[in-house]
Amino acid sequence: MIGAVLVTILIDGSLVDGSRPARLCGNVVMAPLAPYLHEVADRIEIDPATGRIVVARASRSISLVLGTRVLRSDSGAETLPIAPYLRAGEPFIPLAAVVRALGVSVTFDAASKTLSIATVPLPLASLVPDVAYTPPAKPLETFTPNPTPAPKVVVTGVPKPRRTPIVLEDGDL
Repeated sequence: MIGAVLVTILIDGSLVDGSRPARLCGNVVMAPLAPYLHEVADRIEIDPATGRIVVARASRSISLVLGTRVLRSDSGAETLPIAPYLRAGEPFIPLAAVVRALGVSVTFDAASKTLSIATVPLPLASLVPDVAYTPPAKPLETFTPNPTPAPKVVVTGVPKPRRTPIVLEDGDL
């Protein structure tokens, strides 16, 4: 890797180191899938026979093939700046282009050679009330079970005293 310009990768402000470092090829940051894309994606499938890589995050899904510059997504196809390739048996991808296709914000600081990825958590619920909702005219019925009575004590006879055997020793008589 003589002459290669190494790039620092930050995901949500935290430094992420991989087994192989990300590097700058021209104006494009090329990085291995692990761990960078694993930090951003929900699912990654790799078909070694065809070289197809399918990546999903939330409701977005993209696919790319090693050696081709075409990235296919739900919204269509786009051209990658550099085709994904294998380096020492590990797929390297144009990280910023792939992460942007997944809907994640990416910035690159050329002075410090730092690629910052900012994942935005998906909201679980909207804080704005739905204006189309109309409450029902009458209150909803609430199920209330009938209380079960306590069991009654049933006496079936008079209790008899317990008879305890008396053990006599030979010298007690």
